[in-house]
Amino acid sequence: MKEHVHSGTYTNTLERLVKEMEDTQRLDELQKQLQEDIRQGRGIKSPIRIGDQDSTDDEDGLLEEHREFLKKFSVTIDAIPDHHPGEEIFNFLNSGKIFNQYTLDLRDSGFIGQSAVEKLILKSGKTDQIFLTTQGFLTSAYHYVQCPVPVLKWLFRMMSVHTDCIVSMQILSTLMEITIRNDTFSDSPVWPWIPSLSDVAAVFFNMGIDFKSLFPLENLQPDFNEDDLVSETQTTLGVKGSEDSSCKPIFSSLPETNILNVVKFLGLCTSIHPEGYQDCEIMLLILMLFKMSLEKQLKQIPLVDFQSLLINLMKNIRDWNTKVPELCLAINELSSHPHNLLWLVQLVPNWTSRGRQLRQCLSLVIISKLLDEKHEDIPNANNLQISVLHRYLVQMKPSDLLKKMVLKKRAEQPNGTIDDSLHLELEKQAYYLTYILLHLVGEVSCSHSFSSGQRKHFVHLCGALEKHVKCDIREDARLFYRTKVKDLVARIHGKWQEIIQNCRPTQGQLHDFWVPDS
Repeated sequence: MKEHVHSGTYTNTLERLVKEMEDTQRLDELQKQLQEDIRQGRGIKSPIRIGDQDSTDDEDGLLEEHREFLKKFSVTIDAIPDHHPGEEIFNFLNSGKIFNQYTLDLRDSGFIGQSAVEKLILKSGKTDQIFLTTQGFLTSAYHYVQCPVPVLKWLFRMMSVHTDCIVSMQILSTLMEITIRNDTFSDSPVWPWIPSLSDVAAVFFNMGIDFKSLFPLENLQPDFNEDDLVSETQTTLGVKGSEDSSCKPIFSSLPETNILNVVKFLGLCTSIHPEGYQDCEIMLLILMLFKMSLEKQLKQIPLVDFQSLLINLMKNIRDWNTKVPELCLAINELSSHPHNLLWLVQLVPNWTSRGRQLRQCLSLVIISKLLDEKHEDIPNANNLQISVLHRYLVQMKPSDLLKKMVLKKRAEQPNGTIDDSLHLELEKQAYYLTYILLHLVGEVSCSHSFSSGQRKHFVHLCGALEKHVKCDIREDARLFYRTKVKDLVARIHGKWQEIIQNCRPTQGQLHDFWVPDS
C-alpha cells in the first residue's frame, strides 16, 4: 500500500486507494504493450506516464463501478462547519486614504504650545514627536493641567494608524493615562475629551473599512456622509497632510493591534463619561462593532475588548426598553448568513442583565427571520414566555425545511426537476439551518432566570423537541451532519430536563446550563 504525503500530512483516502489500484493495472497493461512493441521491433512510440496531466479523461477517470462504490461508502463530514463564515470587512488597499503616520503632524493641527514641553514637541519633526510622546514627555506635561484637545486627537489618530504595534500600544498607554488624569480634575467644568462618532468612524474608515460597512443600514445613518468624514478630518491635517495621504496602502494585513487599541480606548471613554454619547450614537457604535466583528480574519481572535465595550455601551443607553426592539431588528439585518447571525448573538455578553435580555430577544428575532415568520412584538425580558418557542420548534423539522428548499429550487430550474446531487446538497443546507435554529432556541430558553410557573412550558418544549426534531432525524454513518444535529438535540433536551428538576436555579447555576458553541 502506498502512502501519499502532502505538506507533511499523511492522507490515504479510499478514493486514492482505488485510483492507485487502477494505476497499477494500467502499468501492467502498459508494460505488456511496450514489451510487445519492442519484440516486434517497433520501439517506444509514445510513452505514457501514470498521472500525466496530458492523459485523456478516460485514462485518468475512475471506472463506473468504482465510482458507485465510492459514492456508497463516502462520508460527508463538512456540511456543518464549526465556525461562522464571516465577511470581508477590511479592504487593505484603501487603508491610509485620509492620513498615515507620516502625514500626521501636530504642527499642522493649529495647536499653539504654551509650556516648555509643548514648545519642544512643536519644534520637533514627526518622528521625534512620536519619540517624545512614547517616552513620557506628554504624560509629565499634563500631570496637573488639562491636555488640549488637538493633542488628544493627534494621539488617537496616530495610535490607530501607526504600523509598529509596540509604538501603537505605547501611545494607547499615554492616551489612557492622560485621559484618566484629566478626569480627576474635579474643579474643571469640562468633561474629558472623548472621540466623537465621526472621529471613531474616521479612524476605522482610514483602516480600510468602507463607509457602507461602518453604517450598513439605510434607516440608521449618522448626520454626516463619507465626503464630510474625509473633508472634516483632512481639515485638521492641513493641506500638506491631505496631499501626502494619497500614498500606497499602509496596511498589508489585518491591523489587529490598532483595532483593539481603539476599542480599548473607547471602553475607557464610555466608562469614565457614560453620558458622552447620545442613544442614537450608541446604537450606531454598537452596530459598527457587530459589523466589524464579522471580519473573516478576526474569527480566531478573542474579542474580549469588543464585549467589554458592548457592556458599557448597553449600560449607557438611557431609554433601554425602547431601544432593545430597535437594536434587535437592526442587528438582524447585518448579515444574511444564519451562522453569522448566530455569531452576533453569541458576541453579546451574557453576564449582565441587559446583555442577557438583548441576547434573548435577538435570538427570537433571528429565529423568526430564518423561518420566514412575520416579526411580532418582542416580549419584555422580565415577562418572556418560553411557550413562544413551542410554535417555532414545530417548524424546525429537517424534513419540512428540506421540502421548502426543494420547492423553491424546483421553481428556479428550467425543467422543474432536481437531481440526486442537488437534493443531497439541499439536505445538508436544511440540517445546517436546523443546527443554527436549535442553538438560537437554546439561547432563548437558557439565558435568563425563570420561575416554577414556567416548568410546564419546558415540559412541552421537551415533548416538541422529541417529536418534531429528534424523531425526524434518521442517522446514517455516511451523513455525519445528521448525527451532529441529533447530538445538539440531546444536549438541549438534557439541559431542559435539568431545568425542570430545578424550579428556581440561581443565576450562577443557569450560566453553567448553557454554554453555546458555534
